[in-house]
This record gives sequence, structure tokens and C-alpha cells, in this order.
Amino acid sequence: MNRTLFKHVLIVCFALAGYLSHAQEGTSDAVFSLNEALQLASENNREVQKALADVEAAKAGNQQALAAFLPSVELSSGYTTSNDPLYAFGFKLQQQGVTMADFDPTVINSPGQTNHFATQVMVEQPLINVDAWAGKGAASSQLKATEKKTEYTKEHIAFLVKQTYYGLQLAQNRVEVMKKAQAATDSYLKMAEDNLQQGYLKEADVMAVRVRQYEQIAMVQEAENQVKNVSEMLNFMIGRDITLPIQVSDSITQVPFTFNNATTILNRSDILAMQHGLDAQKKMTKSDLYKFAPRVNAFGAYNLYDSDFGGFGADSYMVGIKLQWRIFNGGRNLGKYNQTKAYYNKAQIAYQDYVEKENMELSKATRAIAVAESQMITYKMAAEEALESLRIRTNRYNQGLEKTSDLLMAETKAEESVLKKLNAIYNFNVAVFKYQLLASESNQN
Repeated sequence: MNRTLFKHVLIVCFALAGYLSHAQEGTSDAVFSLNEALQLASENNREVQKALADVEAAKAGNQQALAAFLPSVELSSGYTTSNDPLYAFGFKLQQQGVTMADFDPTVINSPGQTNHFATQVMVEQPLINVDAWAGKGAASSQLKATEKKTEYTKEHIAFLVKQTYYGLQLAQNRVEVMKKAQAATDSYLKMAEDNLQQGYLKEADVMAVRVRQYEQIAMVQEAENQVKNVSEMLNFMIGRDITLPIQVSDSITQVPFTFNNATTILNRSDILAMQHGLDAQKKMTKSDLYKFAPRVNAFGAYNLYDSDFGGFGADSYMVGIKLQWRIFNGGRNLGKYNQTKAYYNKAQIAYQDYVEKENMELSKATRAIAVAESQMITYKMAAEEALESLRIRTNRYNQGLEKTSDLLMAETKAEESVLKKLNAIYNFNVAVFKYQLLASESNQN
């Protein structure tokens, strides 16, 4: 009996250990460092995945453009039956089955039903096709543009992940600060109620503390809701289920930063993408212009004929070179060229406009860091002063030398100052991340 009981206890212990181990694993999986979040975003973010799909599509388009240089091979097979004198005699010629009896006028005029099976291998090789050559160059430039655009998409997603990650740090720190302030108010309320019973305070003073307590409860609830909102956004950005728990591994702190003295954005991946896109548009304009030029293609065909299915009783071949020059096709080529040229001019204007705007954004980001750093220093000092003032007023309140209203005002001011300090650190970090994004240079040729 004791042995059976021991076995049952042992089984329960193993089950409990497995459950606790699983719970610990689930908890550790919910805590992410910034680098882990960035790595997950680079692999699972849907915007990045769509950008990578665009690259694959551009590669496929570049592969299609190889038709300007590579041959095409086509295999075809068909069956025809006819009693038409012309076709019937032609079928017999191709089958190499004509005899003297077939020249009898009666047979020629009334050949009866003639069956014809034909199999053909056709090969075409472009020789001179200047518009397709230009189109191949455009496809190559478009591929480079898409690759650079994807590179910038990854950089922009990394910026958003950093912003959201530090936003979650800020939201969690806000909850901690508010809960500490709420705990302090709870102690003030207990002290006020004790002093009320002893006749040292009025009911109005106690009610003022209760009002502050209710306000803090509402503020904590709002802050906790903000944590959930930011957590869902971070989960979404790194490709996780938004309902999964997630925590950041550190408290919000100032990120290290030094200016890289960037004076231009022309080497940034999104700018390079637009440059390659302009080059592709220019080559497409040339391609449409070259459609007015003639084309020269070589071709060859090998044929197999028979009157029975599956038979190859006769064969023949044909090779040649074809010059094709479409001199006028109703103005279609001219209209296409003018349209592409207009798109190219528009793309040039859009590029210049984008570069000027991004240069302004870089200047704004540089100034924003200076302002954010100044505010961060100011709010840090203000928070220290407010906390010291609260400490002094709390001691005086304990000694009965401070009004309840003054204590609550000091407590409110201290909480606001600490939250402003945290928000200033967050604003500085985001300003740094934005500058780094705008001042980045492409790491690919």
C-alpha cells in the first residue's frame, strides 16, 4: 500500500515538474531583447516578406527579358484530313508518297479522304533586336531598384520595431511609476484616516486623498491598457500572434549616439532605388524608340509527316533568316514612345522632389536630437527636484507640519515629472533612431 502511494506521489511530482518547466519556458519565450525583436522582424514581418516577393518577381521579369538573346524552341504535332484536291496532293507530297497513278486526272480531281499527321520542331534565334536589348537593360535596372527598395524596407521596419520596442519599455515603466505613486497615496490615506480618528485632520483632507487615490486607479488602468496596445503592435511587427504575452528585457534608458556627419542622402538605399528606377525608365524609353528599327531573326524547322498516327515516314527541314520592319502600325509605336517619355520626365521630377524633401527631413532630424537631448536633461533635473520636494513634504506631513493638499500636490508633481523624464528619454531615443535611418548608407553595390 505504501509502495503504491509512493508511486502515485512520484508521478504527480514528475507531472508538476514538467508543468513548471513548461511554464518557465513560456515565460522566458515572452521576454525579448531588442536584437531578438529585430531578428524576428527581419524574418517574419509581412512588409519585409512582401518586399522579398517583389524581388523574386523582378528576378522573374529579368529572366523573361533574356528572350532578346536566347533561342525559342517549339514542338507541335497535328492531324488533318481532307478530300480537297489541292490539300490531298500536297499531303502526299509532304509524305513523299506520290506515284505516277496520282497524276491521273480522275485521282487528282477526286482524291477521296486523305489523312495527314505532321510533327514539327521550330527554332527561332534573335539576331538583331535592339528594342529587346534595351528592354533587357531596363529589366536589370528594375531588379536593382527593387533590391534597394527592399533593403530600405528592412531598415524602415527596423526603425519601427525600435520605436515600438522602446514604446513598450516606456509604457511598462509608466505603469511601474504610477503603481509606486498609488502605493504612496494608499499609505497617505491610511495615515490621514488615523489622524482623522485622533482629531488631527478634517474629513475634507481625507476625502482629498481618496479622490487622488481614485484618480490614480484610473490612470493605472489606462497605462496598463496602453501596455496591451503596444504589446499587440510589437507582436504584429515581429510576426507573432498579437494575443501572445510579450515583455522587453530592459528598462528604458538613453541610447548611445554620435553624429556621423552625414551631409547627403544620395547613398541611401531608397535613393539608390529611385536612381535605378530612373535608369530603368530611361532604358524603357529607348526600347520604345528602337521599336521603329527593323528586326533580324534566324529560324529553322524540322518536320515529320505520315498518313498513319505515330508514323514518321517522311521528313524535311527548312532554315532561313527573316528581316522584319514594321514601318507604320497606326501610330501605336509613336504613342507608346511619347507616353514612356512623359513617364520618365515625371519620374525625374518625383526623384528631385523626394531628394529635397528627404534632405529637409535629415536637417529636421538633426535638430530634433539637439532639442530632445536638451529636454531630457531638463526633465531629469526637474524629476530630481520634484522627488526631493516630495520627500521633504512627506517628512513634514508625518510630523504634522504640512497640509494634505500641499502633500498631494507635491506627490502629483513628482509623478508627472518622472513620467515626463521617461517620455523625454523615449523621444530622444526615437529621434536618434530616425536620424540613423535618414542618414544611413547602403551596404550593397
